[in-house]
Amino acid sequence: MKNLFFFLAALVCAVLVRAQDLTNIRLLYKDATRSEEQAQAFYEPLKAVSKSAKPVLVAYKGSGLMLLARYEKLSERRAKVKEAAQWIEQAVAAEPNNPEIRLIRLSVQEHLPKFLRYNQDIEDDRKFVQQALPSLEDEGLKAMINGYFDEFSKK
Repeated sequence: MKNLFFFLAALVCAVLVRAQDLTNIRLLYKDATRSEEQAQAFYEPLKAVSKSAKPVLVAYKGSGLMLLARYEKLSERRAKVKEAAQWIEQAVAAEPNNPEIRLIRLSVQEHLPKFLRYNQDIEDDRKFVQQALPSLEDEGLKAMINGYFDEFSKK
């Protein structure tokens, strides 16, 4: 009985820590576009994320790589963008109906230069996220989506 209690307590703590981590990552993501230092601060907790991790974390890692690509030498930028896009696309493939992942891809594609040719899903993702918004139960995610459309979205 005592072991069961400790197991359940550890499980609850792990779930709360992961939820807190995701909340923190969402907050860091909002400011990550402002400077190289903030992009690094956003990417730091995502460095250890592997492609087998939770898809939303894989998507955030891809977006972090994308943000850091801005500060690379021009000759290295295209390869970094391609790598970042692969992370994001893997997350979308794993959970195509996840509005947070689709928002991440939307935010990346909307703000990349067109010549990089990673912009083919903007309209579909925008529509998907907007349609999913009313049914979301996660208030933090709802606030993030509304904030994105109010502050950052080009439409």
